Amino acid sequence: MDITPQSTVVEIVAVDLDRSLEFYRLLGLTVPDPDGPHVEVTLPGGNRLAFDTEDVIAGMHPGWTPPSGPGRVAMAFGFAGPDAVDAMYERLTRAGHPGPLEPFDAPWGQRYATVEDPDGTSVDLFAPLP
Repeated sequence: MDITPQSTVVEIVAVDLDRSLEFYRLLGLTVPDPDGPHVEVTLPGGNRLAFDTEDVIAGMHPGWTPPSGPGRVAMAFGFAGPDAVDAMYERLTRAGHPGPLEPFDAPWGQRYATVEDPDGTSVDLFAPLP
């Protein structure tokens, strides 16, 4: 019996589903309009990103309560080059999203930055340095 995972889904539990979806659209993902409290989008590379409201999660997990602090999951999105990282960071922070780590040339050979989505999930932006 093969017990190797066959697919990957990263799930975000959103306080405000519409605001969360707008953040990921600004990031460049094609996110469909919700037809309920659950939305999924296929990411580059074939993995999926899912969004659920807090009510959906509470309904599946009796006794669940939302975390009191920022998210505990981080995601990273790769870009073609350093200028794209800078431009995406600017786009997201200009739209009002926190940018706790401004773009910089990391010692491991990438242009790197971090923004936060509306629910406090850390979203890293990176590209190889020339």
